[in-house]
This record gives sequence, C-alpha cells and structure tokens, in this order.
Amino acid sequence: KTLLHALNPLPRASGLEAQLRKKFADAEITLTAGSNGIYDITVDGREIFSKHKSGRFPDNDEIVRLLAGRPQA
Repeated sequence: KTLLHALNPLPRASGLEAQLRKKFADAEITLTAGSNGIYDITVDGREIFSKHKSGRFPDNDEIVRLLAGRPQA
C-alpha cells in the first residue's frame, strides 16, 4: 500500500490525484493545504518531489512514472 501526500491542493494537485487514483487504485492519497507555493509530494513518508527544491511544478506523468518504478511497500 502506497501513501501519497501532496501539499497544497490546487487544481494541479487535484488533477494529479485523479490520475493517480486511476493508476494506483489501492493507494491512500491525501491532499493537504500548504502555503507560499509549496507543492511537495511524499510517498510513505519519503519526499519524491519538491517544487521548492526543483524550482518547477512536476508533470503529472512524471509523478506517475516515479511511483510506477518504485518497489511496493
């Protein structure tokens, strides 16, 4: 079971959530409001993407690829 946690549930995060629910139906997905443009994605407590660190928003397909390539918890 994968736990995905995305901060700042803007329309962009909601779109990602919908795409992930289709691809990973058994995953527990939580969107949490952030501030100051935070858009971080963690899986099982481990950060897999940070807009703050990368300076950009991720493409939804990029996040799907990152999740599809990781071992199941």
